Amino acid sequence: MKLKNKKTISVLIAAFAVVSAVIWIANIHKKEHPALNNDCSAAFAMRDKAAHFTARLNLYLNMRDDNSGYLDMTGTVNSNGIDYTTARAWRFDYRLQSGNTLHLTEIAMDKRAADNAPDDVIDKLIFSTDPNTGRYVKIATLNNAWVIGNLYSPQFVCVINA
Repeated sequence: MKLKNKKTISVLIAAFAVVSAVIWIANIHKKEHPALNNDCSAAFAMRDKAAHFTARLNLYLNMRDDNSGYLDMTGTVNSNGIDYTTARAWRFDYRLQSGNTLHLTEIAMDKRAADNAPDDVIDKLIFSTDPNTGRYVKIATLNNAWVIGNLYSPQFVCVINA
């Protein structure tokens, strides 16, 4: 009888060790790769004195687990003393490159009727996309938010909508 109990205890300990290892590996993976099946919102403001440009925007980002995403941007920009309304969105596909770097491809922009901001101003100062190469972004998870930036620096913090 003692031998049977020892085998049962050994099996339970082995099962516990396997489950613990799986949970540990899953947590490491979660920390290294942002959980992208979510959406977030942000208020974004910027000022570039040299370019005579300011922006106050609301951003909505939806990253789906099918490797597609959607970025919506509404608000106002001022370029060289002229106020413009911005109301546009981008649909895209993404691939995780390494760590928290994503490559956005198949980017398509939808500009709503209210948007009168010049495309070149938005492309140059806020969000530019090249249809041939796409765009690289970094998304890092920080508690209940994503820190989103380019390859060199963070741009904004986007609070995950729960």
